[in-house]
Amino acid sequence: MNSILFRTRRLFTPGLLSAGGQVSARRSVMSALGNVPTAYKKAKRVGRGPSSGKGKTSGRGMNGQKQKESVHPWFEGGQTPLHKTLPKIGFTNTFAQDLVKLNLGRLQEWIDKGRLNPSQLITMRDLLDSRACRGIKDGVKLLADGKENFKTPINITVSRASKEAIKCIEELGGTVTTKYYNRLGLRALLHPEYFSTLPLEARPIRRRDIEYYKNAGVRGYLSKHQSGPQKATTKLEQC
Repeated sequence: MNSILFRTRRLFTPGLLSAGGQVSARRSVMSALGNVPTAYKKAKRVGRGPSSGKGKTSGRGMNGQKQKESVHPWFEGGQTPLHKTLPKIGFTNTFAQDLVKLNLGRLQEWIDKGRLNPSQLITMRDLLDSRACRGIKDGVKLLADGKENFKTPINITVSRASKEAIKCIEELGGTVTTKYYNRLGLRALLHPEYFSTLPLEARPIRRRDIEYYKNAGVRGYLSKHQSGPQKATTKLEQC
């Protein structure tokens, strides 16, 4: 009982109690807290006079690379460094296009869910609004993965398309048109609300783009294959 009383009084008494219940001269340990000297290492103050032992040259000596500066982390002691020993492989193609890949299997899934209307022309804006494609930067490329499940005739306009995807869609009675868009034209197609007046459609100026979109094999919109009523959409159809 006395031990319980001693512990209870200790919580509410500013001083420490002895076994007899008398207040000792030493105050509470809460007012005497401090760092343990062995728990941390004091910082070494250099360049503060010769009596410190780290005065004039701060413990770095008189001459040499380590006195002036530190050794670079990539220095390997004089041997041929690793970045020179290994060969360079590959390169960054500055003309590469960042095309979002869209497979026929995903396209059929979106049609089955009612997120795309197969009775209307499907554009890249429809693909973006339905979230079939996300983060479109340079366009959309149609691929044939999942073609065994594709069974709906559609009319679709994309930037590029594989021959297998074109063949699968046309066998069902649909059409595929590959059309060129520059950065401004693609932005106007995907987000027309940002424009008070829609810009005119740009024509391809690079030779590889001109040859691609004049190729009837990939259903380019500049080819003779698309010279009929299924030719490229106009600016009014983008709205």
